[in-house]
Amino acid sequence: MKLFHSKIPSAEFEKVADVLETGILGFGPNVSEFERRFASYSTKTNNIAVNSASAAAFLIFAYLKETYGVCNVYTTPLGFASPAWAAKHFGHNLVFVDLNQQLLMDPDDYKHKRIHTPNIAKNVVMPVLYGGISTIEDWGLFGDEIVVTDSAHCATPTLRSHFTFFSFHPYKPICTSDGGMISTDNDAAAAYFRSYRNFGRQAQGSSYDLIQNGFKFYMNNLNATLGLISLDRYEEDLAQRKRNLKFITSGCPNAQFLNHDAQSSYYFGTVIDEDADRKLEELGIQRNYPLLHTTTYFVDEAILPRAEAIHHKILNIPIHQHLTSRELTTIIEVING
Repeated sequence: MKLFHSKIPSAEFEKVADVLETGILGFGPNVSEFERRFASYSTKTNNIAVNSASAAAFLIFAYLKETYGVCNVYTTPLGFASPAWAAKHFGHNLVFVDLNQQLLMDPDDYKHKRIHTPNIAKNVVMPVLYGGISTIEDWGLFGDEIVVTDSAHCATPTLRSHFTFFSFHPYKPICTSDGGMISTDNDAAAAYFRSYRNFGRQAQGSSYDLIQNGFKFYMNNLNATLGLISLDRYEEDLAQRKRNLKFITSGCPNAQFLNHDAQSSYYFGTVIDEDADRKLEELGIQRNYPLLHTTTYFVDEAILPRAEAIHHKILNIPIHQHLTSRELTTIIEVING
């Protein structure tokens, strides 16, 4: 069974065919249109479409390094590898913070670790909106942090941040074949990102000048078209994901489900279950993420008791809009044992 799934309705293939006929498959007009429309989801004034969420994180940590120097970057161990890798790649100090009961960053543990960390240029907090949750309750910070929100699971975050990055992988609530977005109200940073994603180029007559670091990180016109199609279907698909989770939870009255908030994207459902490994195997689903601080690359002696105690109990279940009635029933049967 697939944990996530995406399909393009046959009626929408005409829009893809139109782009193919134009021959504009690199950077093109639909990229700007996708950025413009996505602003209502991100609630940020600048939205910069890139070719992946990994590229988005890379750009953000490059900007922070060039602007402020080495920063302390606080994040949770329950997330994808590339954002943490990007922070480490640019020489920032990576500090892992424990989880709360909702598998989100624990503000109390952050404050404890922040107090015991030497002062440097800037302190950067990178929470992960796990499972599609849009915010973190009782989110109290010192007030001088730069907040970089990993919103790869959530299309409509409400957590206040300086930079938010999104993923439009085929499995995500808004999907393309591959893609991402950086959203910010910082105009100077936005200009840096737009130049960086296009090799650091700046138009100059019939040619161009290279004015900064850069690489091929822009979103192409074809993926932007797929993104626009997905935006058109987002509300309908979200409503179905909500109905699917409600159906599953009603059939599993004794299961411990994690809550979704009002603006959640309902990326997947999560059950805390002592028998999660066996049930994942029955459903044919691979565990979502390892704990980063226990991997060979990121090995860290961080003390994260809650994360380590709960990790083997995490049972992420599919709730995507293309589940069949039989698949929904199978999920309920497996959860109930």
